[in-house]
Amino acid sequence: MPVRRAIPILVLALGAAGCGEDPLVAVRDCQQPKSWKSQVDACTKVIESKPKSSDAAKAYDNRCQAHNQLDQPEKALPDCDMAIKLQPRSASAYNNRGWAREIRKEFDLALKDYDKAIELDPKFALAYANRGDVFAKQGEREKAIAEYRQALAIEPGNEIAQSGLKKLRAR
Repeated sequence: MPVRRAIPILVLALGAAGCGEDPLVAVRDCQQPKSWKSQVDACTKVIESKPKSSDAAKAYDNRCQAHNQLDQPEKALPDCDMAIKLQPRSASAYNNRGWAREIRKEFDLALKDYDKAIELDPKFALAYANRGDVFAKQGEREKAIAEYRQALAIEPGNEIAQSGLKKLRAR
């Protein structure tokens, strides 16, 4: 199964982190983790150092994504909600929250979040592909195919859209 990734997020340098660690290490590991668990840990450090900043908003979004990758939507949702609260125009946070809701089979809520992600960023291929997955799960084959094709029109190598079309035996 293709790995779902959010758009890479740049997190700016932080103030001093706890325990004498280099705060730039936490920032780096929050953005480009060695594992999903290490991303959770690194993003937690970023959040603890600047809990209400734009850096924290991005770290909440990244941690939400990591929890989704770890199949922990119950942990992902509060992080996505906080990312959206701190940065309401973050298409990535809406996409990641949609994914958490999709994992929980809350398909109508997931679609609303994917719709919002696309409204904020009409070129967000991953949100189209994710929306295609929801339609496929709901048995709406033609809608799913249209979403996957839109994702591929934006990002020809999108693995989720390619996989979705293959599962639906569509070209």
